[in-house]
Amino acid sequence: MPKAKKIKNREGLTPKQMKFYNSIKEFIKINKFSPSYEELKQLNNMHSKSHVHGYIHRLIARGWLKNGNGRNRSISIV
Repeated sequence: MPKAKKIKNREGLTPKQMKFYNSIKEFIKINKFSPSYEELKQLNNMHSKSHVHGYIHRLIARGWLKNGNGRNRSISIV
């Protein structure tokens, strides 16, 4: 069975990454503070916080997010 192609949208994110990014952006807009990994896990119907960690670090590497070193709830939109 052939592997599915990962389709990137015009902003350079996969659809799942864009959904994850938008959930962070919406959470910050509503609550005025960043979500925790546990809250992101629940918002995105994930089974593990390690998945959340991976998505966050990929978005940081691509320049969409930044975080404060060693601080809780320090994710911010660039």
